[in-house]
Amino acid sequence: MNLRPLSLLLLPIALWDVYTTYLGFSYFFDLPTNPAINPGQFTFGIVVTLIVFIFVLATTAIYSMPAHNSPILILKGAWATAVAIDLYTAWEGTRRIVFYGEEDAAKGVGVAIVAALIVTSTIFLSQLLLGKGSKS
Repeated sequence: MNLRPLSLLLLPIALWDVYTTYLGFSYFFDLPTNPAINPGQFTFGIVVTLIVFIFVLATTAIYSMPAHNSPILILKGAWATAVAIDLYTAWEGTRRIVFYGEEDAAKGVGVAIVAALIVTSTIFLSQLLLGKGSKS
């Protein structure tokens, strides 16, 4: 079965994940989203976003490693931390885009479900791109 079309469908969701993760970091750390305001803070936000996204996208590669030694266990712990950060920042970024930061419990739950789907889609993209069946 050719999974390439599914990968192409998940790619825009992964890009949305990067965008909302950056926005979530920006709101959490009160970073400017305009690089002209403070290039160092802007660069920090981009770098941390990419680190988190790469960890999430590398899910399949990380979990295919045998966990017999400490460095791999530390790597898996870093992965879990990155996924938790990605879930929070995807939620925060999406909430602020869709509802302009409005506080409403029902809408917050809905956005939390959407954020979980966004992060899960990126993890699934990892499986499609790096999994054993991806080579066929």
